[in-house]
Amino acid sequence: MDNFRKIDIDKYDEDVILDEELVEPYPKAPEQALAEAKAKSTEVRTLIGRGDTAGALALVLSDYPYGPTVEEAKQVTLQSLLEIVNSTKSAEIGAAVKAISIDQRDALMKFLYKGLELGGEGEGINCAVLLGWHERLTEVAGTGCIVRVMADRRLI
Repeated sequence: MDNFRKIDIDKYDEDVILDEELVEPYPKAPEQALAEAKAKSTEVRTLIGRGDTAGALALVLSDYPYGPTVEEAKQVTLQSLLEIVNSTKSAEIGAAVKAISIDQRDALMKFLYKGLELGGEGEGINCAVLLGWHERLTEVAGTGCIVRVMADRRLI
């Protein structure tokens, strides 16, 4: 009796708009994206060791992987970002966020939301720390950053 609820009516519609039509796919091959993410991860650890949080953020958030074809690269990038977030003192967050560009702030917000979505499932995910970053990022970037992230179709 409830079978009608499981029918995907969009597959019968000729005019349905697919996500692939709205967003250009990630331009790099999955293997290349993963190799670049791993290389960035290594450099992020070096920058964290030097205390260059803003540089590490800028590195991770520039040309980040998105879309369904580069899942492994997205996971490596998220782990790199979590290393940065977890190793930064709360007093330094504001300066680090101010040092990155608007596009990088939007990307940071995406990754914060992804981390919050995963919650306690993954290693190194501390929701309290992510919420602290979210608060500081919203103070610097404003609520427009949240709106841009929610409207962007390039999912991480």
